[in-house]
Amino acid sequence: MLVLCFLSGALADDTFSPGAGLDPVSFDALVSAGTVKGRTGRLLVRGDRAVVAAMPGVASVTTLPGGLLRVVPSAGTDDLALARALHAHPGVTYALPDLTFELVPATLPDDPWVGDEWHLENTGQSGRTVDVDIDAEEAWAYATGAGQLIAVLDSGVELDHPDLSVIAGHDYIGRDDDPTPDAALSSAPHGTGAAGIAAAVGNNGYGVAGVAYDADIYAIRLIGGETTLDDLYNAFAEAVDAGASVLSNSWGYGTSCETIPADDVFADMFNYAEDYGRGGLGAAVVFAAGNGACDIAGDGMLRNRKAVVVAALEWNDERAWYSSYGDSVDISAPTSLLTTDMVSGGYGSYQGDDAFADGFSGTSAATPVVSGVLALMFEANPRITAKQARDALCDTAVRNDASLAEWDADGRSPYYGCGRIDAGAALAAVANGAPAAPVPRLVAETAELPRVLLAWDPAVDPDADALTYVVTWSVNGSEPEDDDVAGTLLDLAEEVEEGDVVTWSVAAVDPWGLGPSSAAVTFTVVGAPEAAEPVPEDEALAGTCGGVGSAGALSVLGALLGVARRRRRRRA
Repeated sequence: MLVLCFLSGALADDTFSPGAGLDPVSFDALVSAGTVKGRTGRLLVRGDRAVVAAMPGVASVTTLPGGLLRVVPSAGTDDLALARALHAHPGVTYALPDLTFELVPATLPDDPWVGDEWHLENTGQSGRTVDVDIDAEEAWAYATGAGQLIAVLDSGVELDHPDLSVIAGHDYIGRDDDPTPDAALSSAPHGTGAAGIAAAVGNNGYGVAGVAYDADIYAIRLIGGETTLDDLYNAFAEAVDAGASVLSNSWGYGTSCETIPADDVFADMFNYAEDYGRGGLGAAVVFAAGNGACDIAGDGMLRNRKAVVVAALEWNDERAWYSSYGDSVDISAPTSLLTTDMVSGGYGSYQGDDAFADGFSGTSAATPVVSGVLALMFEANPRITAKQARDALCDTAVRNDASLAEWDADGRSPYYGCGRIDAGAALAAVANGAPAAPVPRLVAETAELPRVLLAWDPAVDPDADALTYVVTWSVNGSEPEDDDVAGTLLDLAEEVEEGDVVTWSVAAVDPWGLGPSSAAVTFTVVGAPEAAEPVPEDEALAGTCGGVGSAGALSVLGALLGVARRRRRRRA
């Protein structure tokens, strides 16, 4: 009886139905998740105006274009309670509070030369083919790279460049912790150019914007002298351990496409990124296909399926003549791009500013485009794995150059892989918010046999995904166990006995994986009470709990437990 009173009280707080046929959600949980900012106190209702106007608690009804109703509650009437009452009425399709949001513009950043970066948004600049680009503006509506670290393993990066945010990693050529390029070498500006394409700082009113313009760069120097397999492995491990979500590699072993050995060491490099990157979800590893205009089938590094191998295409949506090809190519991206440059000793200048240069080319330029897109994807959905990101890149790519691409039945081309990268489509495919942590119910210090119920409120999901739950529980400090549950109730009676101490928590699961877990709940299992003296029937019927008689309350509890038993059988 007391259990049912607690349940009925918990159900009536701050819930409302977001639409017809949808489960109720918690307003407070939506605010906590950042989905909404608040509510106006009004309601938006779809239904019969006369029915709505006659509802107790309605002060006024205004008909909006299209027949939608704006309802103002009367003084002292709670808008959420009124929304629930209206939603339950047969003459109403839906009723929900008027929620407040904070919207952000999906516009280009304010960097003065961002309009010249045709690979971001191609409007036909200098006679280029309109819309041959990566749809960056569409992608930025979801993410800009905030919180992401892109490792650029290259010739080094100018650490104090005015349009880059750089963290210094190791110099595997000079054997120190200063990966500044050696200005005496012709390769010196290469890493700074690659870094700018991936993540030049955006919205700073200066220069250009990278694909992931709010991301940071982690600079590692590998180009400019002799290096070793041991160096390569350590460079990968360093980048992953530093927290890089993407490892961008615009380099190779030459241009003649000779056979490259050491497949097992390369596999260990990729496995380290896959197994340890991003807390076990995997860091993406991106590589240039090379500029040898030849088949890269013999390259033991590039044929690893955990590498994202990038070919280059020009502004007309066709392969750059030098771009290498073969079954190892995964994706293609634009080349010959405007980007950052070394201020002293770089490739040249742009509009009189030595910190920038136009025409950075080769598969070296295409690779950081893809690296930036992957960083955007990881910000938009921090729960996706590196493999899921690779798959989404392929699934959303544009199948370009129909006449020369040699597309096969699986939608792959030896020259373009899955096609031209589409950042907007890739972000739309993966962007998703995690469900909020469920709120446990039945949190008393004891649970009384013969039922040991774990219960929780439905979690709020910002994307309205279908949810299941994982309950993690342990008995007397034992190794925790997990149960997959379709509903919001689990009976542990068959797993415990009197005197056991149970600790449990629950997390919601959407199509991308687990959301955050609830706070842990601990209770002690106690035995069933001794049978009470029989109570006359008329006295038993007189007992109430929220207006429900004893017999009615017991039937409701029996129905709840029946649901729990059915779900438990399904799990088995």
